[in-house]
Amino acid sequence: MILPMQRSAAFARPQATTVCAECGAQASGNFCSACGADLRSGALGVLGDVTAPVRQSFPAVYLKILSAPVRETVALAEDRAYRSHLSFLLSGIAVFCLLFVPILLSSAIPAAQSAHMSESMQTLMKVLSQVGVYVGAAITFVLAYALFRFFAKEPRTFKAYFKLYCLAFGFIMPLYAVYEYAARGLLGGTGMSSFNETAQHPVQWAAPSTLVSAALALVLWSYFIAIHKRFWNMSVWRAGALYVAAALCSYQLSFWLMYVVGYWTTAMLIAVGVVTV
Repeated sequence: MILPMQRSAAFARPQATTVCAECGAQASGNFCSACGADLRSGALGVLGDVTAPVRQSFPAVYLKILSAPVRETVALAEDRAYRSHLSFLLSGIAVFCLLFVPILLSSAIPAAQSAHMSESMQTLMKVLSQVGVYVGAAITFVLAYALFRFFAKEPRTFKAYFKLYCLAFGFIMPLYAVYEYAARGLLGGTGMSSFNETAQHPVQWAAPSTLVSAALALVLWSYFIAIHKRFWNMSVWRAGALYVAAALCSYQLSFWLMYVVGYWTTAMLIAVGVVTV
């Protein structure tokens, strides 16, 4: 009787717990119950440590999202083991700048605006327009979080939403830049970034490149609406209405903000002689 009782007592003892190096949760056994990370210290565990940087590298994560954009974007945003979202965003921005900035600087300002502008002034206008895109994205992020946090039944933290936004923009920006490079740089057509120029010439709206760009712009909007629907667990109609409201409001706010900033920046650069009229 003593031996069985000793065995029962041994099995009754709690298993040794450890802290998961990936997510910081208390875990026991071979795998973390919170994030699934390998806790074994043997060969398999060492192999997992070696391959972790590769599995979380920008190309690997990008291809993973590309296989199922909406599902994988939200899944990575909810994965506590994945914490490289900021570097993923910065890598996406780097690819975007590499492809898109040369197109932006070589693009022509409409004749009606550039008739009495120096080359330095035209360059400044292009730079300010690009800065306005980033400012608008930041304002959209803040407004969208406020709206979705208020109307959603399932609360999400600001940190979790920031992670979702980093993944979404890190994924979209290289695709956006590749298309702009092909449409505007190689084919000389209309890209998604040149709708304002096209609007001044209604005849160009019938061009194939303009129609394709309009369709792809709707696809991008659909992607952002879909990830918000999935992330906030709400209907597609409510998610669409909230995101469109945030985007339209941010467009107006960023326009007037960049108008004021651009005015004083231009005045200062003209005063110090960096920009000529």
